[in-house]
Amino acid sequence: MLCPKLMLQKAWKMPIGWDTEITGNLKKEFLQWFQDLKILEEIHISRWINVTAENLKHCTIHTFCDASKEAYAAVVFLRLEEEGSVKLSLLAAKSRIAPLRGGTIPRMELLAALVGARLTNSVIEALNWKEVKCYYWSDSTTVLAWISREENWSVFVRNRVQEIRKLSSPLAWNHVVGELNPADLPSRGCTATQLMSLRWWEGPKWLTELPDFWRHGNILNEDTDEDEIEKEKLKSMKSLANTENIVQCNRIYSFFSKYQQIVRLVGWMLRFKHNCLCTKEERTRGELTSSEFHKAELKLVLMIQHESFEGEEDKKLKGLAVFVEEDKILRVKTQIVNRRDKEDFRKPMLLPSNHEVVLKLIEHYHKKNLHCGLQILQNILREKFWILNGRKTIRKVVSKCVICKRYSSKRLEVDSGPLPENRVRDAAVFQITGVDAAGPLFLRGNQKAWVLLFTCAVYRAVHLEIITSLSTEAFLMGFRRFVARRGRCSTIYCDNGTNFVGAANLLHGLDWNKIIKHGAINAIEWKFNPPTAAWWGGWWERLIRILKDLLKRILGQAQLLYEEMLTILCDCEALMNSRPLTYVSESDQLVPISPSSFLQDIKEWSTPDIDAIDHNSLNRRIKYRQNLQKDLRNRFRNEYLGLLVQRTKCRDTRKLAVGDVVLVGADNCKRINWPLGRVTDIIPGKDEIVRLVKIQTSHSKLLRPVQRVYPLEISSVSDFLPPMRVNHTVGIDSDDKETFTECERKVSRAGREIKVPEKLDL
Repeated sequence: MLCPKLMLQKAWKMPIGWDTEITGNLKKEFLQWFQDLKILEEIHISRWINVTAENLKHCTIHTFCDASKEAYAAVVFLRLEEEGSVKLSLLAAKSRIAPLRGGTIPRMELLAALVGARLTNSVIEALNWKEVKCYYWSDSTTVLAWISREENWSVFVRNRVQEIRKLSSPLAWNHVVGELNPADLPSRGCTATQLMSLRWWEGPKWLTELPDFWRHGNILNEDTDEDEIEKEKLKSMKSLANTENIVQCNRIYSFFSKYQQIVRLVGWMLRFKHNCLCTKEERTRGELTSSEFHKAELKLVLMIQHESFEGEEDKKLKGLAVFVEEDKILRVKTQIVNRRDKEDFRKPMLLPSNHEVVLKLIEHYHKKNLHCGLQILQNILREKFWILNGRKTIRKVVSKCVICKRYSSKRLEVDSGPLPENRVRDAAVFQITGVDAAGPLFLRGNQKAWVLLFTCAVYRAVHLEIITSLSTEAFLMGFRRFVARRGRCSTIYCDNGTNFVGAANLLHGLDWNKIIKHGAINAIEWKFNPPTAAWWGGWWERLIRILKDLLKRILGQAQLLYEEMLTILCDCEALMNSRPLTYVSESDQLVPISPSSFLQDIKEWSTPDIDAIDHNSLNRRIKYRQNLQKDLRNRFRNEYLGLLVQRTKCRDTRKLAVGDVVLVGADNCKRINWPLGRVTDIIPGKDEIVRLVKIQTSHSKLLRPVQRVYPLEISSVSDFLPPMRVNHTVGIDSDDKETFTECERKVSRAGREIKVPEKLDL
């Protein structure tokens, strides 16, 4: 009968009068329900339940309660166990619709439990069964907690719980999973056809099992929602003046970040209690004394123990000799109780490991003792307290100290990415080039020179040029000589040297559309490595190391003329280009591949000897030469590129996210001066591994590799995470090349550091 009740409630909500006919969907719903009533003629429920005075002791009554947003209901079944079989019979059922103003689901479930208790009581009185055992079932763990716990609930909950406890025993209430609760159907309503198919009046099948199943089976296991239960607890103030019990501060210490603030709060509360119990003349005034502070700390320890332990026999204290002192504080009995020492050291106060006040206590002593280490801090705390799992708890607190993190945090490590496509493809020599400068070299006559090293990214060939300064103009002259001898490259990799950046900016400023149109020359693509990421250019830094070793062994302390140095560099270039790229284990094998194998492709303008050869021999010679080049490139692919495998993977599992607070590492200043920054963007490579991040400091925006970032495990308040861009190579904007002023080191063109005087007298 729930469906017509719900339809009547919907009609009450409609803005129509008494004499107005109902139309629309509600009318169709009512007519459909009226037609389905004929199906109910097929339902037959026996009024005889086979209960006699002899088998009454084998009977139990089971009441099921459930609720929904629209209604709540209760169903009473009889379970008769006789001659090895179990029979279920429907005794009574009742459903009620929810009030118009509505209510929370837990409150509706409580109303269903109240209806169930009342209905069961009326059935027992009607049948005069005083000794029959009753079971009450509900799928709401919140309602079961309200019934079983003697707490000061709100008026609505308290009045109904009192009546339920009066009509039934709290121990008789059990939990049932919602899918197995037969009261779910009358609380939601159904059509006659659904009722016939479900045969709901025959009772739940699981109730025919043995009692051991439905008493201790899985249907009784469910976690309770403590937050939902606490919502109906009456918020009342307990008078400190009228009770000697432990003050329930309603976890007010969670609003304070420091341990001393919590102790002072308890101290002022105890003073208020004292002043309320004494006369005006005996009241204490002024700041808290050391004695009051000590009493407040003892009271706080007592509160923590009552919240965390159930007494001396608590399972958490297994293995510890715990006893209660006269001050009602749990203490640990040590083997040095006979030593002449402080009482707190001989019998330390017991504290849990997971209480928030204990964590703040450890943090307080850590900062008070100059951010001391784990062992020293543990010894200091041992003077008064015994903390369960103390070493592990102290380590957890110390590891979260931001100041200590500035000195102990480790940089992130990531796997090296695969080589870009233009470094492993078939290309002309020096088509993909890396460039860097080395020096200075000291020449005769107090002159200086620097070496420009150009290296082929594919075949590892080297070209050396000498320049007399690190200016943009000098680099452009050396670059022109390189292009004139080796050909024009398409891509140049380099670091963020001012001369390289200046040359790139000058070239970018040209009208390349006009140049391409008239001269068929494509613009050179400049790719700069991120700032402070020297290892990104490791493929030319290694060659610079080889060049420096050669010059040290050749020159020693000698100072050469410019022409002599140029000659030496040409010799070094030839020697470096003849270095083997592959390994040959036996003498009868082929000559190892070297960069010079790809450089000795000399084209002569005059060929008098070849002119005398007939065309057929010339064609055969050209094909032979092409086959040699093809074989050489195949050897390079198989013997060199095939050995470029990925190294062992990094085990660092930490990941950066937008909003993380980090330290930005630098080589030219101390760690204490490293600036703090917030990650504003993360830039992954094509393999989805993040190797670059953008960081916002107090002065500028920085682009840094993750190896220069030291996470502090502090998240910012940023609520958004921008989509990550997949870029394998990074074009650096002018804003990203800014450096932080805290660690900036200004140098002259010669490389000397420029120091600003502390005081300038004019």
